[in-house]
Amino acid sequence: MSKWLDWAKQLQAIAQAGEAYSKDVYDLERFKAVEAIAHQMFADISDKPLSQIQALFIPETGYPTPKVDLRAGVIRNGKVLLVKERQDGGWTLPGGWADVCETPSEGVVREVYEESGLVVANPKLIAIRDRAIHDYHPPYPFHIYKMFFLCEYVSGEPKENIEVSAIDFFARDQIPTLSTSRVLPRDIEMIFDAFYGVDCQVHVD
Repeated sequence: MSKWLDWAKQLQAIAQAGEAYSKDVYDLERFKAVEAIAHQMFADISDKPLSQIQALFIPETGYPTPKVDLRAGVIRNGKVLLVKERQDGGWTLPGGWADVCETPSEGVVREVYEESGLVVANPKLIAIRDRAIHDYHPPYPFHIYKMFFLCEYVSGEPKENIEVSAIDFFARDQIPTLSTSRVLPRDIEMIFDAFYGVDCQVHVD
């Protein structure tokens, strides 16, 4: 039963993201259909009326909670892994939104692989930042917690994809122009300090 519940959650998350970001009328119809299937699955699993299940997903009816952004610090041969975002042309630590039915550790490992083609392991949490009280720009309309992990490089070579236009490793004194919506210079410094054992505490807020 737990697998079916996880699948229903994932379908709901896919539909919600699709409805939020898609502009195509036909795609929106498809995401609505996926959402309807997810709601019916929830209803069948929980033995609750479909109308009650649908009410759970009306936007802003529940207690609002922050979204979670996962970022990975990967050091190899004394250099940090950065990816260049196609969206704004800036460089950032690989990462993105946490997914439903996925642990933070699983999510950050997945994000590194999807954005760079590299396999990493043993994520170690080094910071949780409240995006709203730091200098990330521009501001977002919803609240975000950013979780930073130090990850160990395992294998693979950089491979570009639809989200990033370049992938490379950079020395501490040669960091390129950053995508400050996603990462700040102090975040990069924090990654190096954690890797070299200069700062072993977990930063919160």
